[in-house]
Amino acid sequence: MKIFELEIHRYRYPKFFNEITKYLSKKDIKKGKSIFTPNPEMCLATLQDAEFLHILQEADYLTSDGIGLYLGYQIQGNNYPKIVNIILFPYYFLNLFFGKFALYKKYGDRICGSDITEDLVYFCEATGISIAILDPFFPEDEAKCMAQKHFSKNLKKVFPNLKFDHYVYSEKNKNEIFNKIADSKAKVLFSTLGMKKQEVSVLEGLQKCKNLHLGLGVGSSFDYFVGFQKRAPEAWRSAGFEWLYRIFTSPNKLKRLRRIFQAVVVFPFTVIFYKSHDKSI
Repeated sequence: MKIFELEIHRYRYPKFFNEITKYLSKKDIKKGKSIFTPNPEMCLATLQDAEFLHILQEADYLTSDGIGLYLGYQIQGNNYPKIVNIILFPYYFLNLFFGKFALYKKYGDRICGSDITEDLVYFCEATGISIAILDPFFPEDEAKCMAQKHFSKNLKKVFPNLKFDHYVYSEKNKNEIFNKIADSKAKVLFSTLGMKKQEVSVLEGLQKCKNLHLGLGVGSSFDYFVGFQKRAPEAWRSAGFEWLYRIFTSPNKLKRLRRIFQAVVVFPFTVIFYKSHDKSI
């Protein structure tokens, strides 16, 4: 489904996961494959950042991460003029909760970075596949630095048999890190550097480290495993209310509210008005 100039692929999760694990299990590959999970915030960023748009377009897999994307899909999936889409906005919004399974069937499953990360790490642990993890260097964030200090120990508590290397990444030491990864047995690269930086690092890592089969930009996914953040319970996630849980539990509620406003108000209305550029109203 095309959002602005970005074509996001329609996948059902079981088929998608089976495809990437089969590729991961191959002995010989021509090149590693990249997996990015755009959300409404990232899609909006592509309107102002042509370089970021090009980076996302380079991905082998683009999956829908963010319930707000399905507002955009509903708008793009019809031929209504913008005034009709504005009137129908409450209906589109309610569909996110009461018609989400029909939306997933039509537009593909919501496949977020944290879900892929969890399932793929469990798979790698079970099959003995080594992984590499890039963590951002934030010396001013004491809580994050403390979490990084205990990262390996805490991850081992959740995945005791996992083979992994954890790197605190910065522009200054990136070449050293990629050299270490290239000399390792890692087959999967997880980058948690945040929007754009993580996608850039994945493409660079796949280019420099020929042993890598897969590279993923996964945001803060590993924070849930090591106790730096708490993820919403399964019932909240299944109901589509993970965003609400994050508001309640986030220490920075104002920032979280701004992001949700971007996803469910700014993003869909930008889709409506962007769409009108190509047709009469």
